[in-house]
Formats: sequence, structure tokens, C-alpha cells
Amino acid sequence: MGPMTCKPTSKPPLLALLAAFVAISVQAQPQAAVELVTTKQAIPKNFKTYSLFLVCNPQWLDPAKNAGLLQLYRQFQSFGRAIGDDHAAVWFWKSNSYEHSDAALAQIVDVERSVRFCQAWKLKPSEGPHLVITGTYPDEAHLSTGLPEDSAVYKLGDMAPPDISALLAKLTDQLIASGKVDHPDNPHAPVPPAKLWVQLLAATQQMINSFGCAWSFKINAGPVNADLKSCKTG
Repeated sequence: MGPMTCKPTSKPPLLALLAAFVAISVQAQPQAAVELVTTKQAIPKNFKTYSLFLVCNPQWLDPAKNAGLLQLYRQFQSFGRAIGDDHAAVWFWKSNSYEHSDAALAQIVDVERSVRFCQAWKLKPSEGPHLVITGTYPDEAHLSTGLPEDSAVYKLGDMAPPDISALLAKLTDQLIASGKVDHPDNPHAPVPPAKLWVQLLAATQQMINSFGCAWSFKINAGPVNADLKSCKTG
């Protein structure tokens, strides 16, 4: 299945950008960002880790969320590129076509698909959106087995899209600046999963007090275990 296309319109550039971002081919070679636009598109296999951005709170369908939603999605893509091509970053969309204007943007976020993950993995919608990173393939046919043990979870609370985007930007910067993750414009050897867990913990510790008390981080991946609560000091 080749890249999806939309009919030419006079929509604002924002919509044209989004339409380009959500077009994918699930048969393509592994790539850092994987955008799924229908429930029939399975999460591709053969990645070392999977980072899922789960929007399980229906409040995210509020049109007020639209302004920062595309920037958040783009920043999530940057995070996906920073952790390397062997590590998938997954965002669930319903469609790559919609009408009207930017007011429809939040409506195509596939909250229902995310909710299935949140229910099975016991993630409270009120504590989300969630960024879940796991070394186990997230098989939607067997979600009832629960959250895999080799996982890290960012609970992003009531943060607005611009705030989450800023958090992801700083996390990406920390991962790259540490010298442990290759710059996305100059990739080298793939990052092994065990090393990635250490990187994530170290990077999160560096920024834990930078974004107030609306988020937390928990990791349980072999020898790497931590439960960090964020709260801005001073």
C-alpha cells in the first residue's frame, strides 16, 4: 500500500502538512515514526522498542486542543528519530482526510484505539496522555496480558499540547546532548534496548523538575527501575 494522497484543496498549510505526515506504508522498511490512520493497519513488527503516544482522555477531542496538536505530533516524531530507526514511535490517527478547518484536527486522533491500550494496561485516562515505551511488541490481539515488564511510562497529566511538546523537545535534547544517542541527522549504530532504558532514565532525571507537577515517569526494564514524581521547585 503506497502513501495516501488527498485531493487538492485550499485548506491552510497546517492541514496539508498533517495530510503528508499521516501517509504511510506499513510494508516499508523500519522507520522511526509510524503513523497509523485506520484501525485495520497493524503496528509493524521487527522493531527493538515501541513508543506509543496514547490519548485516552476524551477531553482531548476539545477543539481548544487543536492549536498545539500538530506541533506536539511533530515533536513526537523528532523524539522517534532521536531514539533511532530500530525504535518505532507510534501515533494513532483515524483518518488522513477531514473537512472544515483546524477545528477538525483533534477529531481524527484515534482515542478509541488508545483507550483499548489504557484499559488493558491499567493506565488512568486522567493521568494521561501517556507515552509508553516497551521492548515487547504491543500485540493488540493479546492486550489482556497487561503492560509488558520491560516498559517505561510517562504520565503527562493535564498538560496542554504545547507543554507536552516542550517536554518532548527537552527530552530529545537531553538524549542527544548526552552523547549516548546519535543525532537524527547523523545516525550510526542502532541503540540497543538495554542502553536506551539507561538513557531514558538519565535524561528524565535531568529534566524532572522542569515542567511542574503534572507528570511522572516510571520504568521497569530489567535492572533499570525507577518511579519519579515531577514537581517544579523554587
